[in-house]
Amino acid sequence: MQGTAEGQRLRDAGMNAAVEAAGADVAAIDLLIARAAATGQVFSANDLRAHLPADVRTAAVGARFAHARRRGVIEAIGYITSTDPGTHAHPVRQWRGTAR
Repeated sequence: MQGTAEGQRLRDAGMNAAVEAAGADVAAIDLLIARAAATGQVFSANDLRAHLPADVRTAAVGARFAHARRRGVIEAIGYITSTDPGTHAHPVRQWRGTAR
């Protein structure tokens, strides 16, 4: 399992670098995720994209979703097709807020 541990370490390092580069955008991303989670409705990055800062790095967005999941704010419930033309319709996770 050492390869898995190394892969996770590298993944986490990459997400941390993306978040550090995002700077002030982190708070905006976290707020959007928290607001969407509070509705109890299913949502994805597709739903938040129009409200994100224009130059935000997509890696930072993904890292903040992962952070919210680890904190128990959201839970993964499935996948949907991305509406971002740059992603060529790849799958993105769907989330729902958790009742705390």
